[in-house]
Amino acid sequence: MASGTPAVSPMAVTPGSSYGLYLVGTRLDMIATNGQVDASASVAAPSVRRCSEALGAVLQPPVSASANKVYFRDGDTKIRSLALPTAGAPRLGRSEDVTTVPGGTWKVSFFSVSPDDKRIAVLVEDMSPATRINIRLYVEDLRGRGHHVDIYTTSTPKNSGTTLWPMGWHRGQLVLAVMPACTHPSGAVFIAPREWHVSSATTGVRLAAINSRNACILSLWPSPAGVACVNGTTAYLYDWTGKVTGTFPAGSEDLHSGRSPSGRSIFFSTRAGVGALPSDLLRHEGHEASRAVGVGNTELPIPGNIACLWIDEDHILGTQQIFGFPSGQQAELAGEPTIPSGVCVGRFPGGL
Repeated sequence: MASGTPAVSPMAVTPGSSYGLYLVGTRLDMIATNGQVDASASVAAPSVRRCSEALGAVLQPPVSASANKVYFRDGDTKIRSLALPTAGAPRLGRSEDVTTVPGGTWKVSFFSVSPDDKRIAVLVEDMSPATRINIRLYVEDLRGRGHHVDIYTTSTPKNSGTTLWPMGWHRGQLVLAVMPACTHPSGAVFIAPREWHVSSATTGVRLAAINSRNACILSLWPSPAGVACVNGTTAYLYDWTGKVTGTFPAGSEDLHSGRSPSGRSIFFSTRAGVGALPSDLLRHEGHEASRAVGVGNTELPIPGNIACLWIDEDHILGTQQIFGFPSGQQAELAGEPTIPSGVCVGRFPGGL
């Protein structure tokens, strides 16, 4: 691998078509590859924060992107959309109510909107039972709620169970991450999928599965090319049929990984964000090491940053900067604090 590190130069401020999605407290930002916030919306937190008195709830980020808009759950039940502002309009962007999902004191919904803005997949967690969570997955029309179909139901224990996060759509089918449902009583949890599933959006039948074999750690954010699984020496590259399509060398401290949209490049970070509170569970903070690696053995460190996810083929959203790869250029996140209190919540345009 190349050992030289090119000089870091400021990133040119040019309009972009790809955005990193970042949730800071009650504000959702669409961050362009030049680090500028081009649209924002206010997002209220859900009522559910805990599975029980002793266990925090591990909640999927309340954001999903289609090819045209960004959608977010505002509070318990309201799904709204955010679009880029028209020329000369305020930065706040254009928001509108779209649909509703189940929610309340002990009920929370995770969701994913199809790339064509026509369908929505919703995973409902009912935490009202004392020791278990009732889970229901359904798909329906995004607008009007027609063609509703319940495709999966189950129950999982609060103290050790898993849930499903609808994380995207691949060729009309659902991409689901198998995630821990609740924290440990200490408040800790390692945020990484146990498995990735591709399932029918009409029947729920599982079409493909990617498992964390050989004690490897699966990517948290999916790519159109698939995900990686890192075991300390090797990153195995999986496509959405569940097949290994290639490998990258990995280090013993590489925990978090992410594939670029084409799959030709990958980044590694030495830790994934973990916090004490449910709202912190996907936080990425501090100055741990990250690096990006591309085909042809091109490797660059990402200084002073924890890499979160690829915005597009050439840009990575980090904790404090957008990092260009393989250029090495950096752009500060405009308006964000040095140590952010926010979390990475996806990319726009969406779709897998």
